[in-house]
Amino acid sequence: MNFKHYIFKTNYKIKLFLIILFLGFINLSYSQDIKATAELDTNSILIGDQVNLNIKLKCPVSTKIIWTALYDTITNEIEIIKKSKIDTIFSKDKKQINLSQTLIITSFDSGYYVIPAFQFIYDKINDTTFKIAKTNPLFLNVQTIPVDTTKAIKDIKPPLKAPVTFREVLPYILTGIAVAIIILLIIYYIKKRKKKQPLFQLHKKPKLLPHKIALDALEKLRIKKLWQKNKIKEYHSELTQIIRTYIKQRFNINALEMTSDEILHSFKKTDIKNEEIDNKLKQTLALADLVKFAKENPLPDENDKSMNNAIDFVKKTIISIEETSKEISIDK
Repeated sequence: MNFKHYIFKTNYKIKLFLIILFLGFINLSYSQDIKATAELDTNSILIGDQVNLNIKLKCPVSTKIIWTALYDTITNEIEIIKKSKIDTIFSKDKKQINLSQTLIITSFDSGYYVIPAFQFIYDKINDTTFKIAKTNPLFLNVQTIPVDTTKAIKDIKPPLKAPVTFREVLPYILTGIAVAIIILLIIYYIKKRKKKQPLFQLHKKPKLLPHKIALDALEKLRIKKLWQKNKIKEYHSELTQIIRTYIKQRFNINALEMTSDEILHSFKKTDIKNEEIDNKLKQTLALADLVKFAKENPLPDENDKSMNNAIDFVKKTIISIEETSKEISIDK
């Protein structure tokens, strides 16, 4: 080996060492940015007690992380009761990210147990090589409840009875109400069948008195303004039809089948003894006959007078209170 070859080989080793040292320094500086930790709220519990296990990971924002796999148990003796969501918090300069998750764990066997390190797989930019960050292992002391052996052994306490809630009783209450309603309906049905009555009886509307019907009809006729529209014959025909119907209902006179003279003659036999009322009725019927049979064309005042006389006739022959009470009792 000549001197030049020795120098070249020596320089190559030095360069290789420097490269390895530089890469190691880069990896070390980057790995210092990745920090995984785990801690317990307390490392000593009684059997069945629960304790929080907090897992944290700090890394650069650009790091791709595969979170540690968590199942129902950590070891055969330590169980996971509940897992929180993974919380994410960014640093003020937005370059670092802090990930954290809380596990609620318990154990039902006494002893001193090791919680193994949790592993996180990650890789950095422009590096396809996966690396692993680990938390520190933890120790959990699960203690039994101390037993005083100096005291006598007692029987096991029976299970405590839980108080009955309203929600539990509600179905029975509703069922009882439903049964009671069904029984009442059956009794009601049997009583109606025995009396041969319908199950449901609709109340009849109270019967309107004749004067109420007549006055409503006259007002509707006035609103129509038939004679103002040159429908004089229709006006007087409808007017006398209302009066005839009223006389039939009020005095039990078949005025719908009678002539005007027959109506006037029958009306004089009623208890109404008033010449003014007779004249009002006579004027209304007589003018209507002239219009219908003689094709008379009354003056506007005469048309209005017939309407007013008809209204006065009805109002002054309104059924008395005694007759109203008697008619209602008869209808019942």
